[in-house]
Amino acid sequence: MREMEFKMEIDYEWVKEGAEVSVEEGYLQDGLVVYYTIVPAVAMSGNYPRQEALRSRTGTVIRVRQDESSGAFYVTAAFDE
Repeated sequence: MREMEFKMEIDYEWVKEGAEVSVEEGYLQDGLVVYYTIVPAVAMSGNYPRQEALRSRTGTVIRVRQDESSGAFYVTAAFDE
């Protein structure tokens, strides 16, 4: 099981604990860096080296929290690796 955090600017009602989410992989620096977006484009992960790429494209939301200072939401999803 691998956990990954995503930043979400708006509180989407369907992105809640227990929800299944799909992610798309994006590339930076000629494919050396990857990032993930919860589709349909509601939240984005940080950047990871290519060797740390996800093997699964479907995960389960295990936590949603709001940062008090910025107002942004952070979604933690678990992926079967």
